[in-house]
Amino acid sequence: MAMAVLSAAVVVLITIILALFLRKWRKLGNDVKGLPKGSVGLPWVGETMEFMSYFSTSDPEPFVNNRVAKYGKVFKSHLFGKPTIISADAEFNKFVMQNDKRLFNMGYPTSFAEILGTYDMLMVNGELHKKMRGYAMTFLTSKKLQDYLLNDIDSYVLLALSTWKGRVVNVQDEAKAYTFRVVAKQLISFGPGEESDSLMKEYYQLFDGIFSLPLKIPGSTYAKAVQARGRILKRLTQVIDSRKSLEKDDHKDLLATVFSTEMRPEDRMSNEQIMDYFLGLLSAGHVSTATAVLFAIAFLTDSPKALNQLREENLAIKRNQKGERLSWEAYKNSMPFTLDVIYETLRLTNVSHGLYRTAIEDIQYQGYTIPKGWTVLAYARAVHLDGDIYEDPFAFNPWRWKTMSPTMNNFMVFGGGPRQCAGYELAKLEIAMFLHHLVTKFSWKPVEQDKMVYFPTVRMIKGLPIVVEDLINAAD
Repeated sequence: MAMAVLSAAVVVLITIILALFLRKWRKLGNDVKGLPKGSVGLPWVGETMEFMSYFSTSDPEPFVNNRVAKYGKVFKSHLFGKPTIISADAEFNKFVMQNDKRLFNMGYPTSFAEILGTYDMLMVNGELHKKMRGYAMTFLTSKKLQDYLLNDIDSYVLLALSTWKGRVVNVQDEAKAYTFRVVAKQLISFGPGEESDSLMKEYYQLFDGIFSLPLKIPGSTYAKAVQARGRILKRLTQVIDSRKSLEKDDHKDLLATVFSTEMRPEDRMSNEQIMDYFLGLLSAGHVSTATAVLFAIAFLTDSPKALNQLREENLAIKRNQKGERLSWEAYKNSMPFTLDVIYETLRLTNVSHGLYRTAIEDIQYQGYTIPKGWTVLAYARAVHLDGDIYEDPFAFNPWRWKTMSPTMNNFMVFGGGPRQCAGYELAKLEIAMFLHHLVTKFSWKPVEQDKMVYFPTVRMIKGLPIVVEDLINAAD
């Protein structure tokens, strides 16, 4: 009898504790005056599973759209283990980007840091971030793009396209290979071939785990990603040690810039920092560009009018220049519609759904309070697909950019403020050069219907298979 009473008491106690916990969880942040309305979802899990489930479909919009309709463009949630303010408001997002390093630090999910590394550029703040960005900006000057990288990229485009004629091409795989080979060459001087391709395979296993739940269960996506990270770091260690042993390093890559004797000793990074830095750059430097190449081809396939105008612009360049290579002058001065296609592709694709930041202190803005330590997700998709900013926002319409300019108010593809992507000019050059050679050499047709999904990255389910043939009388 006593045991039964004791057991019942324990059950009642546990029930009371859980009820109190649930009540406290649901009221998370409610004592903060001005906290945006919203829901924090289930205990511990928050709304993460629902968020991820929408991104695993071809229509991720309802997660944010439903909440915007209920709570407004700025609302609270709980994602990836952190209380989060999600903003679908362009002005709010601009405020966040402009106040990077002053009011906000980086705030990406824990899985990012554990997979990409503590010293990845997405994770670091302050002087270390400034130093890392400085290395990239030193390497990616306009002069280096013009004098060195242009011809290098051109060669990689021609190499990629050399096998396309007369076969079924999986555009997604080919775009990944092209952009990864370019970035591996520019960062650590890996040439095209088995070494580069082997490293790329490890990267895509690693990348699949970035937005997964950080559970190190054997065989899970996250566990496989952590293992891939270890193998990549082992290879990078070999490269770094080998290069450090050289009496004179004649390479023209970013690693040479980092090792340059012109850098002050206090500006140099530790081996651990260098490895995380390059691991992150190898990922960031090609994933977005590969996705843009893929979807530019997908959108152009469905828009004959845009494809014809793009082809006419690039055939005119080809007729007016000597040789097969695209000149810097032509890229800068004769490709306005090509750049419009690139901007529109990036706007619609939304390779990164948003920017994650953490409030350094309690912040007041537009009547809202952002509590110290909370994550802010500046949700880029909502801005890029906002009908108040873009007419018919889900339509592929590169002509809209004739009267619009990609500013921080409406175009968050490359971020903004002090953390704007250092490689955005290189990315545009890679995409423009690929499209130039593709549309002036080939025509193509889709093999079968395909569709977009968004998790763990934006991609086509079947990889966009196409059949490629020579473009008849292309140079006439």
